[in-house]
Amino acid sequence: MKHTLITILLLIAGSVIGVMGQEQITTQQFKTKVWDYRTDSKGIVLKSNLPVILDFYATWCRPCKMLSPELIQIQKQYKGKVLVYKIDIDQEPELAQVFGVQSVPTVYLIKKDGSYDGFLGYRTADEIKQVVDSFFFKNKK
Repeated sequence: MKHTLITILLLIAGSVIGVMGQEQITTQQFKTKVWDYRTDSKGIVLKSNLPVILDFYATWCRPCKMLSPELIQIQKQYKGKVLVYKIDIDQEPELAQVFGVQSVPTVYLIKKDGSYDGFLGYRTADEIKQVVDSFFFKNKK
């Protein structure tokens, strides 16, 4: 019985870690790692050396839950080329307001030069890959 309980707990932990594979980011961490919008008020000045994907989500949002594994796949595929951060709009309403997020999931892609694009709603990993390739890497060989 004890062995079965431990196995079940490990399976549950593994599935939670798999869903939560993207890095959660707070407002304070965002200002340090991505963009300090209070001091750089003229536009996005990316602090990261890599382009960034921001996943604005809510824990109660079914399409957000469906999108999460797709973005994890993108994160793995573009490891070392793109950073992916999750932002819970209920925990970080200031960031949601800064980006004008009115529905979830909302995903923003930000280039190193501060230009950005995005999309609303669920997308498959293949669809996201097309957006990422087109926006971040279309002129690179």
